[in-house]
Amino acid sequence: MENKDNGTPLDGALKVGEAVPTDIYAKNGLLLLKKGYYILNESQRERLVNLGTPHAGSHLPPVEQDISKISGHFSPFEEMQYATRHLDYILGAGMAVQGFEARVRALAGRLAAMTAHAPDGMLASLLLVPTEKYSSAHSIHVGIILAVLSQRLDLAPPVRNSLICAALTMNIAIASLMDGMHHQRTPLTESQRILIDGHPLLSSAILRELGVNDELWHLLVQTHHEKWDGQGYPYGLSRENIESLSHLLHLSDITAAKLVPRSYRTALKPNAALAQIFLETDIAFDPHYTQLLVKEMGIYPPGCFVRLANNEMGVVLSRRERADEPCIAVLRGSDGAPFNKPQLREANQTRHRIVACIDQKEIGIRPQYLAKLWQRSAMGVFRLN
Repeated sequence: MENKDNGTPLDGALKVGEAVPTDIYAKNGLLLLKKGYYILNESQRERLVNLGTPHAGSHLPPVEQDISKISGHFSPFEEMQYATRHLDYILGAGMAVQGFEARVRALAGRLAAMTAHAPDGMLASLLLVPTEKYSSAHSIHVGIILAVLSQRLDLAPPVRNSLICAALTMNIAIASLMDGMHHQRTPLTESQRILIDGHPLLSSAILRELGVNDELWHLLVQTHHEKWDGQGYPYGLSRENIESLSHLLHLSDITAAKLVPRSYRTALKPNAALAQIFLETDIAFDPHYTQLLVKEMGIYPPGCFVRLANNEMGVVLSRRERADEPCIAVLRGSDGAPFNKPQLREANQTRHRIVACIDQKEIGIRPQYLAKLWQRSAMGVFRLN
């Protein structure tokens, strides 16, 4: 049945309180809602009707890169979820995907555009959006970090796109293994270790079978586990023989891995993760890149939960010029009581100085409820209501 006003085929099929009868995709090819999930309210129903299509993923067009075509509100958390699902589909479908390289390049372009549009929100989504499929989520996380860092390096657009494409596809050979290992509590088996050691070369070989002939893309995938101490793999290259962008990809890969929890360990607090990396400057990592990482992400990145000198608790909202003085959305007062509306604080003020990173459990607010802090209207204005 079609809506008489807008001709949308989903209008008559979707009802509040009922399960959706089919997978619903956005027009950019990303999964909005899986078949069998319930529509909770009229606002959600209207959004699905206006933005969704029931067409199967293999018939969807490449992901749109033009940020100017985004209308209405913009939610980095939703972008993170959609990008992860889309990448999971692309990597899982492999040969069944029409135009594999074009789709990956389009997704890389969109990540770069979204990060340029809302860098603080995209960094916050890295810390706060729950991980469904670790392999695809991790690659998106690395892509976001690279999008932030590479913007400051003034790379030529084709080089930047190849770099982010490498991040999205570097683990294509072991995606399912990574998803299983994300919940594994026992040590790696010998067969798992062999697969991991060989995955940079195998991933590159798979990409060639999928029609990718970009030699920079292949070089980055093949060498993203090479280390400055010569103990990396698969080639055991010394630092002078490691491509600079491969090293940047390696640094971003490690940073993202430290920030996300596994079943067998909690994530490091963001300031501790960045401190660990900074302490290895000029030993394991290029000083120029580590300084860039800390400057661009901040010591307390957006999405990081913090306690202030006056005992208020909140979440870092946006970065400022100094890495240790971000803007904070305070969620609980010094007495522990929640505010009805987030209160903005600047960490360059003595009483609002950050004294500690804290766990989400300590602040007692679910990350998904914080998404609106980084939503932007079409004019790009924060909505703190």
